[in-house]
Amino acid sequence: MTWKPNVTVAAVIEQDDKYLLVEEIPRGTAIKLNQPAGHLEPGESIIQACSREVLEETGHSFLPEVLTGIYHWTCASNGTTYLRFTFSGQVVSFDPDRKLDTGIVRAAWFSIDEIRAKQAMHRTPLVMQCIEDYHAGKRYPLDILQYYD
Repeated sequence: MTWKPNVTVAAVIEQDDKYLLVEEIPRGTAIKLNQPAGHLEPGESIIQACSREVLEETGHSFLPEVLTGIYHWTCASNGTTYLRFTFSGQVVSFDPDRKLDTGIVRAAWFSIDEIRAKQAMHRTPLVMQCIEDYHAGKRYPLDILQYYD
């Protein structure tokens, strides 16, 4: 059998010194804090997946501008391995009436200090790591990613 990691995408979105995060309830657990994030779906590029996930989870249309990192992480509780592509960019519009994905309690803007203070609520250690990498200025051009249909 061939082993394959789960490919996921996430967005670090900063505006006015605050970051857009979601409060979510993953599979019946307590509320967790996460970047807008989710799985790559068939027929879409990694960049398209990120824009779609941000819209579905926050109601914000998002334009990825740079890749901030690629992360390989294995969840200790279930042994699932994730390969996460994280982007930063700009919100281009917001639909306050959009119904958010199942499990999303709300999308909200948090300061870096609020995010650090809520680390016990983070869905994974990648939440803080992605923000810290963004803060450190890690930026890679999108053309590093190639998509062939």
